[in-house]
Amino acid sequence: MAAKINLIPIRRGYWGSRLGLPHTVPMKVTGKCGSVSVRLIPAPRGTGIVGSPTTKKLMAFAGIADVFSASSGHTKTRGNSMKATFAALGQTYKFLTPDLWKVTALPPAPYQEFSDYLMMAKTKKPENKEE
Repeated sequence: MAAKINLIPIRRGYWGSRLGLPHTVPMKVTGKCGSVSVRLIPAPRGTGIVGSPTTKKLMAFAGIADVFSASSGHTKTRGNSMKATFAALGQTYKFLTPDLWKVTALPPAPYQEFSDYLMMAKTKKPENKEE
């Protein structure tokens, strides 16, 4: 039950051209747990997962094939290292890129909306009240 609750969406992206399926993380992301800090960096296709064995296993479960990783702190504590990598993967959906923006319908410009009224006001001649 706890495993189903802790599922997170992981966004995948491209490095370079958008040929084929997404294969890497979409941007540089950072995760931290305890003293361990992990940074995931997008990598070109065919690079593989550059990192520790626990990072490789987590990336394989996430469906990411190519990524560079940089870690600092007491990384021998596998639990914190895995949690930091998990937190970094969770950061992939925290940043909204333009492809995730909602499409908004812009209202017409005021000159376009009230063009008939403006044309009537322009053709109407002022009345002389001096008579």
